Amino acid sequence: MQLSKSILLAALAATPSLVNAMLPIHIKNYRFIKPSSATNSESDNEVFFVKGVDYQPGGSSGYDADSDTDILSDPEVCARDAYAFQQLGVNTVRIYSLNPDLNHDKCMTIFNNAGIYAILDVNSGNYGESLNRADPSGTYDSLYLSRVFKFIDAFKNYPNVLGFFSGNEVINDQSDYAKIDPPYIRAVQRDMKQYISKHANRSIPVGYSAADNTDLRLATFKYLQCNSLDGNKVNDDLDISKSDFFGLNTYEWCSGTSSWESSGYDKLNSTFEDAVIPLIFSEYGCNKNTPRTFDEVSEGLYGGLKNVFSGGLVYEYTEEANNYGLVKLDDSGSLTYKDDFVNLESQLKNVSLPTTKESEISSDSIYKCDNSAITNIYSGFGTNNFTLPSQPAEIANMIEYGVNGTNTGKILTDYAVPTTFNYTIKNNKDDTISATISYDKANSLNELDVTATTVAKSASTSQSSSRSLTSSTSPSSSTGSSSSTGSSSASSSSKSKGVGNIVNVSFSQSGYLALFAGLISALL
Repeated sequence: MQLSKSILLAALAATPSLVNAMLPIHIKNYRFIKPSSATNSESDNEVFFVKGVDYQPGGSSGYDADSDTDILSDPEVCARDAYAFQQLGVNTVRIYSLNPDLNHDKCMTIFNNAGIYAILDVNSGNYGESLNRADPSGTYDSLYLSRVFKFIDAFKNYPNVLGFFSGNEVINDQSDYAKIDPPYIRAVQRDMKQYISKHANRSIPVGYSAADNTDLRLATFKYLQCNSLDGNKVNDDLDISKSDFFGLNTYEWCSGTSSWESSGYDKLNSTFEDAVIPLIFSEYGCNKNTPRTFDEVSEGLYGGLKNVFSGGLVYEYTEEANNYGLVKLDDSGSLTYKDDFVNLESQLKNVSLPTTKESEISSDSIYKCDNSAITNIYSGFGTNNFTLPSQPAEIANMIEYGVNGTNTGKILTDYAVPTTFNYTIKNNKDDTISATISYDKANSLNELDVTATTVAKSASTSQSSSRSLTSSTSPSSSTGSSSSTGSSSASSSSKSKGVGNIVNVSFSQSGYLALFAGLISALL
């Protein structure tokens, strides 16, 4: 017996309430898309631009897998930094190393309610917690992937997780790394996306962060974004292993001395004009001249590059030994803004970005896997004819049955997020600031409009548009870009940007979850 949609919708409405949280970012073509409301309508959703910072207080040495803390385990610290992020004007942070066994609910709830998305690296520098670029075949194993899958489990239910990085500068120009590593990056991405498809209730983009090498980064980009052997139709095995978005670590523009031409920014648009996945700067902010004035923000990334790139992340938040920090921390945990902070704040405040609707973005996201095009750019690049390492049985079993992780995070609905904290914040003149965090109610309102979402999901997504962003300009716009076909998981038909991508479900009884899934399947 088939139930009518009205009966199914009524039954769904009777299920327990859904978690209130920010609406997850999804991808269409070369743009990130932020839903404007729970209806998730393409005519209302807008392109999302990343305005972010790289966030790893203590640097790489600050992460200790044996410790009972990491940078997202202390809500006092997270509240302090959420305030600074708001003053800076950022909407996204990148975090390099986290412990998947720790509880991050309070910090991720604070960031969520403060309007901060997170891009998370799933790896760390510890043994067994990353792919060894010198020995990818020996480290692509169940030990490594079990940690990656536990990481996904720990963060998959936070709607403010924008995406995961599968690797950072693994492919580089040393030794034979560009030859041996690329197929293993795609293998890891394949495994991650299969796991997300099987065990998460929404599609979560999986990307890669590339080294600052002009020729190698283009070859890497073409290799990682391709999903078709003939350029006409998507091949499922290529689509599941491709990057959903791509980050460039670039330090070519140095404050005060560089220009659009001398930095090489003038070539970036033409170099990446055929992108069908979102592009960001995953690290930027040359510190050759200090304090940094960040003129590359207004004149480059959010200026001349905004038709191709979707923003970026400044390196880095806290002052470490390499002198890239925006803020200084003292031994007590109190924080002082550097001149760099004030300069970046001013630049971001004056950024003028177009408001572009999702419906204006083409849904075409097919890109040919062309071996000669890649090796003509970098002769030593190992495409292996786009054949990937076989998936070991142990990894396949973990994807099928899960890793039984005991730590699965969630946004807290019964947690009184702090507006103040027990740390002192000073400006760059050493004056103490009276700091109070503000929380926009829109960040905690995500009631799913099932009828509207179903209608939106059923609507045609074949509308095309020019890559030029010509819509009305809004200085306060923080929306950016995304990709559609096969952008996140193998089962894009069941975990599209519609129902799966805009809600984080938390039921007290597993039966409700099964009922919810059944009802959604019936609607589709």
